Amino acid sequence: MKATHLLLMLGLTALAAPAQALNIVLSNDDGFETANIRALYQRLKAAGHDVVVSAPTQNNSGRGGSMNFLVPVTPMAKASRHGSVAAGSPGVGKDPGDADVYYVDGTPVMSMLHGLDVVAVKRWGQQPDLVVSGFNEGNNTGLINNSSGTVNNLLYAVNRGIPAIAASYEGTEARAHTALAEGALEYEIADVVVKLIEELEDKRAEGQPLLPPGVGLNINIPKVTAGQAATLPFRFARMGKATEYQPVFYEKLSDSPVAVGYGAGVAYPGISFANDVIAPPAGVVIAQDDSELSEFNVMKDHAIPVTVVEGVPQGRRSNEERVKIQLRDLLGAAP
Repeated sequence: MKATHLLLMLGLTALAAPAQALNIVLSNDDGFETANIRALYQRLKAAGHDVVVSAPTQNNSGRGGSMNFLVPVTPMAKASRHGSVAAGSPGVGKDPGDADVYYVDGTPVMSMLHGLDVVAVKRWGQQPDLVVSGFNEGNNTGLINNSSGTVNNLLYAVNRGIPAIAASYEGTEARAHTALAEGALEYEIADVVVKLIEELEDKRAEGQPLLPPGVGLNINIPKVTAGQAATLPFRFARMGKATEYQPVFYEKLSDSPVAVGYGAGVAYPGISFANDVIAPPAGVVIAQDDSELSEFNVMKDHAIPVTVVEGVPQGRRSNEERVKIQLRDLLGAAP
């Protein structure tokens, strides 16, 4: 073999680091007892990763990035969502059956930060290699991501400089982890997330993080039946606006078909949802998004949208310039 050929082979080999075990903090917004998070926890550990769970005690869907600032986390006022931790237990603690599963009686981001600032530091002496949020009970696409605890966990992690993945599944059954059995669909969905992580590991440069600084991925798995998940293609996507859940305030929830279907159709005001199929109240305009790259529209083709997410919602340069022109007299010589 010529020396130039050998050097070329050695150089190419050095470009990619071999797959290695990652230190992972796993969180969600549905609760530490759900089948979804426990299936993913088990599959990540089986793949050789060191994983800890830090998740809320209750279903906190729709809480976004909310936190209870400067409010002590006191003993629990009620039992955890699926009953494994009783009322009166410490507000932050461990699952009775697994010392690597922690709970926080608070919001999703609070639980994820507990995983970063307390659990990870004690376990590894540093921040984790990766934060995984999910997989969520229901999809998180488009404009509803602003309200998603699953996605806001990602945003806070990447703003800390930690690579993060938010994962959601459209067709969840919202089961407790005690219902998991061999062959459960939750394991197939978890394997999709593990496959994505393995691909990131295989392709990352030696000594580099799993994703570029300040970057995360939002993925959504369409509803499947047994045996289908592994066959779904991954596709590049953009977050866009298209979503199954467009929040709308109703004067009477009884006027909302969605609220009625969920048993919340009472004659009181509140938030419900509308979409392209379920019309909103008269005069309300629903955001439209026909882009083929938008997450929700990619899911309609029964593919898994993979969206690159950055932590800070900075306006694009073109919009900055337009606003600077509009406000030139007020801003003066803006940089």
